[in-house]
Amino acid sequence: MANWLRKAYWNTFTLWHVRKEKGLPYRPLDEILALQNRRVRAIVTHAYATVPYYREVMDGAGLRPDDFHNADDLARLPLLTSEQVAREPQRFLSRRYTEGHSLLLHSTGTSGHIKVIHYNPTALFLALAHGHRQRRVLAHFTGRTFGYCEMEARSLTSVSLQLRAFYEFHSWVPRTLDLTRGRLLLTDSIENNVARINAFRPEVLLGYGSYLGVLFRRAHERGLMSARPQVVVYGADRMVEADRLLIETAFGVPVLSSYQAVEALRIAFQCEQRQGFHISLDAVTVRVVDERGRTLEPGGTGHVVISNLTNRAIVLLNYRLGDVATLSRSTCPCGRTLPTLEHIAGRSDDFISLPREQFLHAAVVEDVLEVVPGVVQIQLVQEELRRFVLRVVSVDGAAWPQVRQRSEAALRTLLGTDCILDLERLDAIPPESGGKVRTVISYCCK
Repeated sequence: MANWLRKAYWNTFTLWHVRKEKGLPYRPLDEILALQNRRVRAIVTHAYATVPYYREVMDGAGLRPDDFHNADDLARLPLLTSEQVAREPQRFLSRRYTEGHSLLLHSTGTSGHIKVIHYNPTALFLALAHGHRQRRVLAHFTGRTFGYCEMEARSLTSVSLQLRAFYEFHSWVPRTLDLTRGRLLLTDSIENNVARINAFRPEVLLGYGSYLGVLFRRAHERGLMSARPQVVVYGADRMVEADRLLIETAFGVPVLSSYQAVEALRIAFQCEQRQGFHISLDAVTVRVVDERGRTLEPGGTGHVVISNLTNRAIVLLNYRLGDVATLSRSTCPCGRTLPTLEHIAGRSDDFISLPREQFLHAAVVEDVLEVVPGVVQIQLVQEELRRFVLRVVSVDGAAWPQVRQRSEAALRTLLGTDCILDLERLDAIPPESGGKVRTVISYCCK
């Protein structure tokens, strides 16, 4: 397909679905659930026909696609873990996409497992259209849905940047509708990044919750920030409550969050009320389970289990995401009928402390280690300012010497050749009580 024709097709596809975004979150819940149920039946049929894992487990349990009618029926499948997907991604890849007709997204997420998730273009452009739900929320603070200035604090390999490159290559956005974008550098100092904010003057500031919290805290302590965004949006990891309150009270900037993961992209979003995360039921199923995998009623706190209903490349059904959350008992006063999650306990990493009061976010550590072949899971522990322990889970024990050598070289390039670095190979890195695995643990971080 010619480049211009491909862009015209995906532009038309996206605009068609964006038309529905204004009203869908407000439609009667029964109508949204009917759409979800249709997608449940379609994805199960696709999985059984084309994905080795689902054919095997469904045949073993005596199940057929006709046995799945709604989201509740997905609980009949075995609980799927991130370690399974990280170790054997090909088992979950549809044979219709084995020839490379998909985008590969790289991420670690709350589980700490390094995963490569294939996405088919239709799922990606549906996610782009779904993003209009959050843009309508941001318009409450910025006064406009398109054309505002946005600045982002992300790593160079973040999923959001991977997606943006894909969308820019496969579609076209008129300059009058596109955003004016700027970027903060996680490897640079807080002072330099605040200077970038002051010069760019973004209306929307996005990034990792932990990083933005530290940035505003330091800016407040030193009186650095002269330009204030109209709204701050964080995701990927958690912002501590004290930092959120500081941003909203000392700076007068409202703080929103979104709930996303590479396994399902847009899972839930906060509205103007900021009382919970509205679940995008048409694109994903969400249930909260106890330690034995039993579904909890609203109000119960447990592990988040999702099923991606739109991605046909790698199919993830009844997948334990690694977060702990509570499904709300009440409806949101904003008028949206989508149910909400509250108290999401996602990952909150420490920072690596460096000499001269500098630090590195965990995402920078992930950037240099995710590319080492054979690495499944990592955790870097800073015991003293220049003493570190790197814990590594690798696919193949026989390849450990090479994995060790490459991991050590990558870290020394980042941290300096004078650091004392020990490497440990583990079978698994256990999660903490909140269900998350921290990529970085620092006993020097302030």
